[in-house]
Amino acid sequence: MAQEAGIDFRHESGRTGALRLPEIIGAGVAILDFDGDGRMDVYLVQGGPLPGAKTGGKPSDRLYRNVGKLGELRFEDVTAETGLKPGDYGMGVATGDIDNDGDTDLFRTALGRNRLLMNEG
Repeated sequence: MAQEAGIDFRHESGRTGALRLPEIIGAGVAILDFDGDGRMDVYLVQGGPLPGAKTGGKPSDRLYRNVGKLGELRFEDVTAETGLKPGDYGMGVATGDIDNDGDTDLFRTALGRNRLLMNEG
């Protein structure tokens, strides 16, 4: 159903075989109206390679804009156009309007540096 709706995402756990906590739990998801159009959009937190991982590369979090009509689930990946570059192996995400400007901001937790991602409208 997710792919049919336009969401193409696979969480990269950094599989090492050691069963470290980050590779055996899921990552964060935020449902928010990031563009203020009244439709709920989806932010998916990505992991990445851990030391000793059998996979490589540096996958990225994804932001999907809801472009469906009322009652229709249809999304488009807007990660690149937003300039989103969260960084370290992601673990979770929380939402809120940190700067009180009416836009939903994201606080992303990670194995490395946590990041506050400000929505500039």
